[in-house]
Amino acid sequence: MEYNVVRKKISKKLIRIAYVYPSTYESMLSSIVTHLIYYMLNELYDEVYVERFYLKNLFGTEEDPRSIETNSPLKDFDLIITSIHYEPNISGLLRILYSSGLEVYRDKRRIPIIAGGPGVIANPHPYEDFIDAFIIGEAEDTLPKIIDDFITYRDNKSGFLEKISSYKYVYSPDYTDELVYKEWTKNLDKAYYPIKQIQNTEIEPVYGRGFLLEVSRGCRFWCRFCMESRLFKPYRRRSNNTLFNLINRGLLVNLLKRVIIYSLLFPGGKEDIKLLEYLVSNEIKGSLPSLRVEYVNDYFLELVKDLGQKNLTIAPESFNTFIQRIYGKYFDLNIVNESIDKIISKNFNLKLYIIFGVKNESLNDNRTNINALRKIAKKIREKNLKLTITLNPLVPKPKTVFQWFGMIDLEKAKNIVRYYRGELKGLIDTRPLYVNWAWIQGSIALANNNISKVLVEWSLSGGDLGSWRRALRNNSYSTSYLFNGYRYGEPLPWDDIVLDEYVEKTLESEYYALTRILNG
Repeated sequence: MEYNVVRKKISKKLIRIAYVYPSTYESMLSSIVTHLIYYMLNELYDEVYVERFYLKNLFGTEEDPRSIETNSPLKDFDLIITSIHYEPNISGLLRILYSSGLEVYRDKRRIPIIAGGPGVIANPHPYEDFIDAFIIGEAEDTLPKIIDDFITYRDNKSGFLEKISSYKYVYSPDYTDELVYKEWTKNLDKAYYPIKQIQNTEIEPVYGRGFLLEVSRGCRFWCRFCMESRLFKPYRRRSNNTLFNLINRGLLVNLLKRVIIYSLLFPGGKEDIKLLEYLVSNEIKGSLPSLRVEYVNDYFLELVKDLGQKNLTIAPESFNTFIQRIYGKYFDLNIVNESIDKIISKNFNLKLYIIFGVKNESLNDNRTNINALRKIAKKIREKNLKLTITLNPLVPKPKTVFQWFGMIDLEKAKNIVRYYRGELKGLIDTRPLYVNWAWIQGSIALANNNISKVLVEWSLSGGDLGSWRRALRNNSYSTSYLFNGYRYGEPLPWDDIVLDEYVEKTLESEYYALTRILNG
């Protein structure tokens, strides 16, 4: 049972927009972007009605999709908006389109599709045979202008696409033939924020029930493997006065007593500590994202405990000094180890994220991690707490330095996972099978539009691992570019997407720095 649902009277004059979230309902509820687009457009335009669709089945045949609000078929809508957060989401989108009776290829489809999201901002080209236009940037300052134009060109798809392609932040395959520049929201305090959020009394979102609160956007750091930190630079934070106002209104409107904090960088300084103090002093429960360890001290942890949180997540990525030089995340591992000890001493359960798979990585490099994790596990057991370790292969992404270095061989990656699982029995929740999904993710992320036939066959055959292998084989498609990396200095499929001049220059300097590190 949902509440806060928008209801509008259906008429011929009403412009109906389908927001298609190409993953599960629980994930959709946990996505701030879903609430942002849904409420922003429904509130801004009386003549526009946005309704939601989501993926019923992660794999296999998808059911005939119907909107949550009115149970209407997708083909009844005038415009489709979607978000690609995670590259394999394209499978969900294509299966939703197919099961609705709509053409998956844009040049055969009457209804235009607009897409945004991290996967699109970094590299729209793998999806360009399916999607009519891509927003390279953030929704608050881009989407309303596009809807204004759609209202004008409602019955003229080509006219609409030609018009919006004039914006520097829109890539439309049929109409854009120059560089596209990311558009970002300059002042989060003044930006639209969804005070109302869809609540379900029966189904819990991924992070549980709570008011979704985006504290900041972007990140001050330059971790070399992190695509999102580059996509959403510069770092911006809402003022605490704004955040306090959002919290008070959001909890009241949504009938909630808990806040779920969203941020790529948390805690990021004294202002974040003051935010937690405000929550605690007002007896508001809270949930935190994965933590940066620099500000994790005893006082911070006491505040977190008062929020009612029992589990903390940090992502050290590696306990090996050489690997950390490559990742560029934590150059002083003493700070990481001290923070972990403090977290354990305060009786928190702990989840750790580890990344492996740098080219030239040795068995000893992984042995260093295993030894460190064993010590942590021993301390956790002594306190009768729980430790979970998620092990991820390094997936090269566009706009990161690893686009030039590539991913390690799949069998080697699977052997490394087996090695960790054997040495750390019962602690690792990653299996060799997951390495294959890293393969799929990276293959899509670094592709150009030549992958489109593979994506269609893979998706419409169920979107699982077996379907992926068959689609590659049937289309004689090689993913060697993922493992080899692109040659530095040669054109990249996403060169026409400009995030920021400083981001692009930093990538070049990182390439030379990493080459020196890897070559010893």
